Amino acid sequence: MTENDIFDLTSYSGVNNARFGMTPKEIEAIFGLPDIVDMDYFQQREEFRLFMNVAYSAEPERAIHFGFGRQMKGTKYNEISLFTEDPNIVLRKLIAADGNPQLLLGFVIFLNLGLTLAGFHDNDESQKAVTLFERGFHDESLQEMKPFRLRKK
Repeated sequence: MTENDIFDLTSYSGVNNARFGMTPKEIEAIFGLPDIVDMDYFQQREEFRLFMNVAYSAEPERAIHFGFGRQMKGTKYNEISLFTEDPNIVLRKLIAADGNPQLLLGFVIFLNLGLTLAGFHDNDESQKAVTLFERGFHDESLQEMKPFRLRKK
C-alpha cells in the first residue's frame, strides 16, 4: 500500500474490494498486514496501515468504518478526488450529492452518502481526513447534529 494507491469509496458498501462486515482476516487479505493494531475508546479493534485505518465492531469483529488521512492522495468518491481537488469544490459536490449534510463536533457528516469529512470546511489542512461509515454508525448522535451550510465568501 502506498500513498498514491487508488481507493474508491462506495456509500454504505466499502472501499475497493473491502466491504463493511468483513473480518480482520478478510481485510488483511485485501490490504495486507496492519502496521498497528490497537483498541479504540470503546475497546474495539482498530487497525492502522500507512495513513489509513479500519475500525471494527466488538463481537463479532467486523469492519464498520474505513478512514483515510490527507496523505492518501488516491482516495476518491464518485470520481471526486477527495484530497487533490480544491476543498470547497469537494464540499460543494458532496453537498449536492447528499442534500442534507450535518455538523457534529467539527465534522461534516453526509448521512446520505456514508461519509464524514474533517478539515475541509475550516481549511485545516493538518486535520483533513475522510471516513466511510456503515449504515447506522451515527444513529446515536443524530439529535446532536446541526445542519451544515457553506459560508459565503
